[in-house]
Amino acid sequence: MDSSQTIREQLRKRRRRKFWHMVRLLVSTAILAVTCTYVWRYVHNPAFAFGNVSIHGSSQLTEAEVISLAGCGQGPLNLFNASSGRLREALLHDVRFKNAEVAYRFPATLQVSVEERQPALYVANSYHSYLKVDYNGVVLSVTTTIPDAKAPVLAGIKCGNLYLGDKVANAGVLQILQFLQQLTPEALQRIGEIAVDDKQDVKLQLSGSFPVRLGRVQEVSQKASVFMTVFNEIKDKNIKAEYIDLTFGKPYIKLLPK
Repeated sequence: MDSSQTIREQLRKRRRRKFWHMVRLLVSTAILAVTCTYVWRYVHNPAFAFGNVSIHGSSQLTEAEVISLAGCGQGPLNLFNASSGRLREALLHDVRFKNAEVAYRFPATLQVSVEERQPALYVANSYHSYLKVDYNGVVLSVTTTIPDAKAPVLAGIKCGNLYLGDKVANAGVLQILQFLQQLTPEALQRIGEIAVDDKQDVKLQLSGSFPVRLGRVQEVSQKASVFMTVFNEIKDKNIKAEYIDLTFGKPYIKLLPK
């Protein structure tokens, strides 16, 4: 009798221990869940600042733009809320940028690297305004006047009804852009205006110097190599010329009469 009571008592104690063990486990789990929820909500609060922004390759992109495009609104950067994929997608759809990469850097940096589109040419469009286009023909801006000398002006060709972000389809303009792509920065800086006449012949005006005839606009992209050869030969020389003709295979310099 005493033995059976002792066994039952041991079983009751064991059940009580299991019960309180389960109670403690449930309470601990509940506390952990509440704590995790609180921490999650705290670190995802828009007002919680965590991390910094590093921008490479652009003078146009601001930290505020990056924070907003990453999904953090107008508040401070919070890397727990920021989306690198969303930010990169937004930058790739921004007409100012040709390419964009976004990465996280230890310990808490959102690094943004972009390649800006460079203005190549000003071209007139159908609405008495000017298109600033890059070397691929993408319209970077539309203005009523030419605001600066960051790119040469193309005269004699008008593009159609184009808007910001559109791409030029005019074959003559694309040929001239291909020609410009092959020139050195030094040569590009010397070009003041490019003109296409009624015969579709191209003439390039060097700043403070004489014009260069390049031949038909349909073939002008093929003249970049010979143009650079001639340019490098004459750039540091005081040549008194009326024009240089690159229309045919051999360059011809028309000197001014003495």
